[in-house]
Amino acid sequence: MIQLVALDLDGTFYAGPRLGVPESAWAAIERGKREGLRFAVCTGRPQGGYGLAWARRMEPEGAHIFNDGASICDALGRALHYEPLPNFAQIVELARKHRIAFDVLTETGGRYCQADLVPPGIEEHVAVVGVPAQLAVLEGLRETVVRSWWVTTDPTDWEVAKPDLEAVAGIDIAEYLSPREAIVGIIRKGVSKATGLEWLARYYGLDRREIAMIGDSDNDVTALRYAGLGIAMGNAVGAVKAVSDHVVGHVRESGFAEAIEYILEHNYAAR
Repeated sequence: MIQLVALDLDGTFYAGPRLGVPESAWAAIERGKREGLRFAVCTGRPQGGYGLAWARRMEPEGAHIFNDGASICDALGRALHYEPLPNFAQIVELARKHRIAFDVLTETGGRYCQADLVPPGIEEHVAVVGVPAQLAVLEGLRETVVRSWWVTTDPTDWEVAKPDLEAVAGIDIAEYLSPREAIVGIIRKGVSKATGLEWLARYYGLDRREIAMIGDSDNDVTALRYAGLGIAMGNAVGAVKAVSDHVVGHVRESGFAEAIEYILEHNYAAR
């Protein structure tokens, strides 16, 4: 039986700035809790902001995954587990060398950037996630960096810098490319939402078969494979649907509530 439901946020629970989190999603959370389910945010968002507020509302005594598994915290944002980004100084020097804007995220929920290399569009991103960025001398940070994002509005800049960053030991790189920009996420090698779920399984004393995961994007694939029950949103990319056990409706059409109903039916059948 499913004991813990892990859920992605954007495109799964959160339906975008116009619709926000549908009321049907909150109602489904409350119904699931009455039936004995626990919930955990499992997101690529930075730790804090709206994601943490939603986590606190859905499971105030629980543990939640942020930064694609690089940081796990309680509902007050206190670090429970984190994966330090190796060779951080080298990564910063490469960003400076190639003049690519970047920010860094820490285990306490901090978000910092360098004054002359502030990522373009960061104000819009702050408005979406609710995690403010502060200017800082990065060499003087007393917090532990768990992730960095590089952003450039000229993708050719990234193509020039890419071989240098790929040569850095101990990191994984995720590219989000379009004709007008390149966004590159940098995280400790091997860290993913799946490793976050592995940690939660140990934390709660659960078998992986007792965990369900609901997601829609490529960064959810590892967690969907790990979980005992994987559910894809109707708006999910093909790779997510391919590894999931069940597909529900679109996030804008009460798909999340449908997913919780499916999990409850799964549990009823297992009794």
